[in-house]
Amino acid sequence: MAGRSREIPDSWEQLDEELEDVPDEESATDMPEESWDTSDDDSYEDPEEEARPSTPTRTLSSDDSNSDSADSESESESDHEMENEDEGEISSIAKICLKHLPADNHIKSQWVSLLHDFVDSELFIIDGDSLLLELLSEVNLDWSHGGQYLHLIFLVERFLHTFHQLGGIFHIVFFRDMQVLWTSCPSMMLARHVIIQHLQENTAYTVTTNIPAADSPQWHQYLQNNRPAFVTISDGCQNLPLGLPKNAVLAVFKTLLLHVLSEGVNCVYMSEIEHTATKAYGFYIECRPHIMNMWSKKYLEYREKGQYPSMLSLLQQNVTEDCKNLEQLRSKLMKVSSSSLARSLPAGVRDVVTVVACSQVLDQRLTTADAQVTEDIVRFFLLHIVLLRHLSLRQRAQQLRDFSKAPFSFPVHLLSRVMEQVQVCMVEMLEECSRVGYFGEMETKFLSDIMDGRLFLQLSYFILDAHSRGQQASLLSEDVRCELEVLWDIVTDISESELSPAFPVVASPVGRIEREDHSAEQKEHTANSVSDELEALGIHSRAAFFPVSNKLVDAFAGNVNNCLPHLDRTDREVTAAITENQDFDETYHWHSGKPLADDYDNTKDTFNHEQLPTDPWLRRKVLKDKQKFSRHMQSYGESLEGPGFRKVPIVVREKSDQKQEEKERKKKERQEMAKTAKQKTVKKSKKDLIIEAAKKKEEETKATQMLQQWQTLKTSLESSKAVKSIRELETFVEKCSREQVPHVATEAQLTILQHKVDMWRDQCTKGDSAGDIGKPNLNTAVDIVQTVSDIVDKYGQHLRSKQRQELAGALRLLGLSDMEGYIVISEGSEQDMVPDGLKTKSKDEDTRCSVQMSSNRFQLRHMGHLLKREGREDADPRVQQFIPDTWQRELLDAVDNNESALIVAPTSSGKTYASYYCMEKVLRDGDDGVVVYVSPTKALVNQVAATVYARFSNKKMPDGMSVYGVFTRDYRHNALNSQILVTVPQCLEILLLAPHRQKWAQKIRYVIFDEVHCMGSEIGAEVWEHLLLLVPCPFLALSATISNPQDLQGWLQSAKDFQKQLDGQAKQRKKAHPQSYNVRLVVYGERYSDLEKSVYLPCSNSEDSLVPMHPYSVLTVKQLQDNLDNPDGAFPRDLTLSPRETLQLYDTMAQVWPERESLKALEADTYSDFATRDHLLITKAQARQYEADLKKELLTWLKEHHKEKVRHVLEKLSRHMLQQQDTCAKEQQKHNIDITGEKFLSHQIVRLLDKLKQEDKLPALVFSFSRGLIEHLVHKVDVTLEEMEMETLESMGVTQSSIKKDLAMMRKVEKGKKRVRDKEEKGYTLEAKDVPDAKHVNQDGANMRLAFLKHSFVSEGLHSSEELQRYQRRINYLSGGHLLKRGLRRGIGYHHAGMNAKERQTVETMFRNKHLKVVVATATLALGIHMPCKTVVFAGDSVYLDALEYRQMSGRAGRRGFDSVGNVVFFGLPKPKINRLLAANVPELTGNYPLTPSLVLRVMLLTAQGDDKTDAFNKALNLLKHPFLSHNQPQFLAQLQHHFLFSIQFLMRQGLLDLEGTPQGMAGLASHLHYHEPSNFILVWLLQKGIFHQICVPEDGSTSHFSDDVLRRLVLILANLFGRSYLRATITPQTVKDMKQRKELSQSKLILEDLPEFVSSSIRQYNQQTWKLFHSYLCTVAEALAPQLGQETSLPASQIDFLSAGTGAPSADSQTLTAQLRQSQIHFSVVSTFAALSGLNDDNFQESDNMFESVRQGLYMDMDSAPTFLLEKHDRRGRRQYLNSYALDFFKHQSYDAIIKDNGLRTGFAFQALKDFMMTIKSIYIALEQLGHEEDNVVMAFKQLAGRYDEAFNNAFGKNRT
Repeated sequence: MAGRSREIPDSWEQLDEELEDVPDEESATDMPEESWDTSDDDSYEDPEEEARPSTPTRTLSSDDSNSDSADSESESESDHEMENEDEGEISSIAKICLKHLPADNHIKSQWVSLLHDFVDSELFIIDGDSLLLELLSEVNLDWSHGGQYLHLIFLVERFLHTFHQLGGIFHIVFFRDMQVLWTSCPSMMLARHVIIQHLQENTAYTVTTNIPAADSPQWHQYLQNNRPAFVTISDGCQNLPLGLPKNAVLAVFKTLLLHVLSEGVNCVYMSEIEHTATKAYGFYIECRPHIMNMWSKKYLEYREKGQYPSMLSLLQQNVTEDCKNLEQLRSKLMKVSSSSLARSLPAGVRDVVTVVACSQVLDQRLTTADAQVTEDIVRFFLLHIVLLRHLSLRQRAQQLRDFSKAPFSFPVHLLSRVMEQVQVCMVEMLEECSRVGYFGEMETKFLSDIMDGRLFLQLSYFILDAHSRGQQASLLSEDVRCELEVLWDIVTDISESELSPAFPVVASPVGRIEREDHSAEQKEHTANSVSDELEALGIHSRAAFFPVSNKLVDAFAGNVNNCLPHLDRTDREVTAAITENQDFDETYHWHSGKPLADDYDNTKDTFNHEQLPTDPWLRRKVLKDKQKFSRHMQSYGESLEGPGFRKVPIVVREKSDQKQEEKERKKKERQEMAKTAKQKTVKKSKKDLIIEAAKKKEEETKATQMLQQWQTLKTSLESSKAVKSIRELETFVEKCSREQVPHVATEAQLTILQHKVDMWRDQCTKGDSAGDIGKPNLNTAVDIVQTVSDIVDKYGQHLRSKQRQELAGALRLLGLSDMEGYIVISEGSEQDMVPDGLKTKSKDEDTRCSVQMSSNRFQLRHMGHLLKREGREDADPRVQQFIPDTWQRELLDAVDNNESALIVAPTSSGKTYASYYCMEKVLRDGDDGVVVYVSPTKALVNQVAATVYARFSNKKMPDGMSVYGVFTRDYRHNALNSQILVTVPQCLEILLLAPHRQKWAQKIRYVIFDEVHCMGSEIGAEVWEHLLLLVPCPFLALSATISNPQDLQGWLQSAKDFQKQLDGQAKQRKKAHPQSYNVRLVVYGERYSDLEKSVYLPCSNSEDSLVPMHPYSVLTVKQLQDNLDNPDGAFPRDLTLSPRETLQLYDTMAQVWPERESLKALEADTYSDFATRDHLLITKAQARQYEADLKKELLTWLKEHHKEKVRHVLEKLSRHMLQQQDTCAKEQQKHNIDITGEKFLSHQIVRLLDKLKQEDKLPALVFSFSRGLIEHLVHKVDVTLEEMEMETLESMGVTQSSIKKDLAMMRKVEKGKKRVRDKEEKGYTLEAKDVPDAKHVNQDGANMRLAFLKHSFVSEGLHSSEELQRYQRRINYLSGGHLLKRGLRRGIGYHHAGMNAKERQTVETMFRNKHLKVVVATATLALGIHMPCKTVVFAGDSVYLDALEYRQMSGRAGRRGFDSVGNVVFFGLPKPKINRLLAANVPELTGNYPLTPSLVLRVMLLTAQGDDKTDAFNKALNLLKHPFLSHNQPQFLAQLQHHFLFSIQFLMRQGLLDLEGTPQGMAGLASHLHYHEPSNFILVWLLQKGIFHQICVPEDGSTSHFSDDVLRRLVLILANLFGRSYLRATITPQTVKDMKQRKELSQSKLILEDLPEFVSSSIRQYNQQTWKLFHSYLCTVAEALAPQLGQETSLPASQIDFLSAGTGAPSADSQTLTAQLRQSQIHFSVVSTFAALSGLNDDNFQESDNMFESVRQGLYMDMDSAPTFLLEKHDRRGRRQYLNSYALDFFKHQSYDAIIKDNGLRTGFAFQALKDFMMTIKSIYIALEQLGHEEDNVVMAFKQLAGRYDEAFNNAFGKNRT
């Protein structure tokens, strides 16, 4: 490295300086770990290239031989010489090019789930050449013997098919100019052409090949038309023999990356993509336009100033034509295709291409070999083409013979040379066939199997060997000879050379060499290799399974287990693994006799009532803290419930009364219905008449009193302003409604209407003297129409004729006379009956006061949020606060009937109420029943707990019991002695699987799963699935974002049916608590409040910076067309329209096609449903029907092939927004600001919030995923508002000195007021001097108040209240200048996971109580947190902002009961991202792979040690038999049975289970650390082997203290086990060394050290044992499922079948070629048949780093299938990925900032990762302390380490952080 310069070009130095000044989506401290520089800026060579093994280069030898032939060596030397020649030009230019391309440390990538956001949404693009580069680098693909094309096609199809099965929608793009990369390697160039033609002709995938390059206009237009979510691209690092300098290839792909990012499209690195059963992960690179623009500018400057060509164009200049006579080749193609010859070629295009290419090779004589030898080799090649049709895939899987040991003499190097020349001509042929459209005329399915390099060499060996022995004549069967002769005759016909006959196949002389025959020995070695290796490890054979006798094993997988051969129970191997340990008991340890604690006991108990301190002072402090906590919970809960909340009175019903009460309720309902039916016919009694008379008299008295109050109020309001009068009148109307005096209420409402009409008239006629027409506020007109509607609906039957005329006059004044028909008017002189205020004054006034549109249009455009929603008007006695809808009553019925229910309803629809009804029911039924509320986050747990406390804390509980309890991983409070437990999924799973918690579990009456869609999340999803199967009672599962609820309900019902069957057999259900096993599905799709979207785009030429965004403007014609047959509809499910947007859609359609007759019937004024309505206003249901009819009409256009008109409609809907976006972008660009960058957010945040304030759209939640950006925005708002406030004060003449004086005086007055209050409370007599003199507070104080209110977001009158001060006291520990306190004073707060609970809850409570009007937050407020607001703002883009997060976050706006409409504002998001968020459907729930050895161990613990064995068995069996993944795939259950047995065998071999399946040894420790599999098993293994005892040696002279070196070694081991966060493969030790030299690392080492050798050696032993067992499992399951799966002969996507040999049965003669091939074929069962074509078998399969691509189809396997531990992880190309050393680095330097800066962790992830690591150390210590003696060195060392790490964590983060 000494000769390599690290100097950065000047342009990059300037760029780095610019980057420092530009705010990024994450601060410099938020740089993710994957973003570091991968190489030196000068050379970009891979520093690890020499350290890692390159892709093996195989020669013409056997698979087991390491020898190289002289010919292959000469080829390698020539290739090396060619690269050296290119170094002078290509390599040097590549180095210069790389200097001006972005270095890897400037490209941030993040490990994410790729399809979580993009499933069922916009497509993504796969770069075809990147895919080819990656798959050709696959370690199991043999490309050194001419190419295994069918195996490569299999890998391609499997990669694409996996994405397709996961729901991905993608296109494949091959750039035309990229083929220059492959020209020097004919086999790979041929592969490129074959893949393109195969995918185009034989699959449904969209493959594009007509785009020249990534910098072409065609590519730009392609991206504009398709708007992909991301593009998958290779990073360009490779070890393929491309014949090009590696840095040139790297430059090509890095340039491609730059071009894609510069187009505003995100990228994903192809090499590290990984798949599981339901997920795909990869490194995701976000496009940051403001950075991309600078990078592109620098790159273009380099190109222009240096006059350098692009890398691709430079490579193209060096391309020469390999096929000299292209015209000759074309004539041969025409000759074959135009004659009858083509019909004699059964393989279609493959045969045509082959014969023409072979003819061309023979004519051109491109080799220097003898002509006869060339003819022989060409015949070999044709023969291998014939055998492709005669041999099955299994027969073609060959163990290659070694040519270097061949018993014959032949120039074998010519085999490769001729084959290469044939490939060159094949490429030319395929290009010509594609150009002339030849593929559409002939069979193309065999194109995927165009040749087989290994088969060609193998049969060449056998033919030459037979010829040398004189046995050539009997080698070929008759049918093979005939077909070979046909091909050779065609070659002869079209060739210009004289060729010999087809036979003999070998015409040239072949000498015989006598060698020792090792074939039998080799065969025996191959057959016994696996057995020998297993014997060496103590495993007798692949089928050597331990015997197991267990009830659960027999019930779930007994049929499979009985078919397996087992070892004898007395076998040495069995006894060695089993008898070393004794049975494990969850209660007491067998050795120490100490009581063992489970995870529940090990959780911190926040308030333990039984352990109050004995010291009086401490006791008072603890009790005072409890009182403070109770007050806080009450206050927090009341803020959640809203103003006017009252506690729910809970009275426990006697059990005997519960059924009677239900009977009485139903009886009362029947009586009410009967009474209503007979009311008109039954004659009233004298008693009834007396009662009615009394009621009537009482009503008349009330009416008289209210009438008197009305007269008084009218008099008092005569001189009041209209606004004040309206407020007082509305209050009076509410009182009239309560007192049920409709006549007076009608008069008051009409007076309100009069005031509003006057206001409207004033607004319309303002400016008469100047002749200008006024600009009225249409909201006033809306209020008038709404008031008229309310009067008609509520008091219509009490209206007199004159009053009806008043209403009609108000509508006529607005020009809405077409609505008069809905107000019944009696006959008479209408004009005389209209009051003076509503009479039309003149025609001129009539015109000015008109809204200038029809009533239907006015309602749709301006009153959409006020349209009446369909709802029930009959009260439900079970609900006092509101009248529930029908679907809500169905939920209540489910709870009353003890049924389970799955509820899918939009956010803010009111689905959570059923949860609290369920709690109340259980609380009333007694004191022993339990309701468990499961929340996905700890924040939501705290919220629900506070709500429960506020609602139900007045219930009197027995001693030792509590109404509510909390259990999270961090703490617990009254968890098992409460009736309502609020917890997270992982903690409930702990309780349900704990053997000695079953008694508590049987008390559970209901489980409520909130946000149940989390069972599809990235982390912990499987736990939700487990819980739904484990709960022993009915449940409610709530969600707003499940797209396939029917599938989920069907799965849950099947599980409940099985539970019913088990319960019936056990007969254990008590009649006192019966449950129904029915699972209801309740789906309600109508959101209560419409969401209107807008984009913030400030422009100088427009006053409206909030530009409305029509939802359909994000759609494309292609998207609608592709979904025409979708049963859920062509439009995305969640993309609904508001009435205003519906009217806009019609108007746009009418503009595009005005003469369309069917569209005219949908004009709003004449629409049939509107014309036939019964009410004054259009209903919401009618507006929805109008929307549906318009959508149907638009789709009809598409079905009638009027695509251009549909496209025109969609374009017009988005035109205004796009125009303003362009204008805004240009204006901001003048200031070097990108409208999607953080600089734009920072500069515009105050203006945006002020705009929302002006339009009455506050309160608002502003969401961003960067904590740094969140706090920066709050700081920016605070500073800007303070500056604006000071400017306002200066304009008022208020100086700084007067401000200080006034503030001092105001404080003095406040103190005086407090003294007065104190004396009044104590009953003292007040003196004159006690009353503060407020006259001294001058006008400056009032001005200061006005200025502050003007420049803040607080609610007027609340910013200095005592309540606000009480909230501030909760965060008194923060300094006065702390950003949070400063923000709260201004009415703006922030909220993220980095804040502690007090800070977060303070912000939440103040926002709900309207002290704050703006909160800037991360996703912590998205998931179910009750934060009602009018507007949600999405500030800036993030990879974590996906469709699901968007729906959760936007659901906070316009919540039911708070606002009639919600607003969503996009602020600084790219338009394509907005399109995806709106158009994407929520991903379907598909389930998770359900079994792991850790789960099996926990289940076995439950069944073996459970207090109730029957109940434990039933739970476990239901869990195992009903995974969601197998609900729609029943065949998957068979593999799960095998995997279960594998897990049992694994646990037995680890000494954790005995032969009866009883847990033993360290089973408890392994189960406690189940969330860290397989590290939990490694820890147990190392403890069993005594590894930690070798490390934990006390310091000299001490028996209990350990040195820092010992503790560091422990942390090193634990970090390798439990702190695993991988860096990208480009981060190497050399990279880190260079970074340190550039001072880019301050304190951290970044790369985690490898484990000590003695530890690694022990783990390798564990891996070997586990791998062998897993290999046995795979072989066993493959054989067991073989009848079901059948032979693997079809490709995954195209389904092309390669079932068997072609025309006849192979000869029985052992001397025939096919017989010899059968004898040398590879035997396998697990490996894919297609992978076996590359020589892979079951032996070397387990040695592969990437087994997923090689396992046969039908067997499920992913990266987590086997519990092995990766000591070294490598990507697909064999590059090592190192671990991040954050855990060890933090222990050393204890600097959080260094972890962020050096280790590249995001702030949120860093805190959580360090906290998890610390808690893991504590868990290990607690478990070890219970398992061993306190004096044990390992126990003492871990105790010391736990204390040290906890101290370091608290020092870095503070104890207040929770």
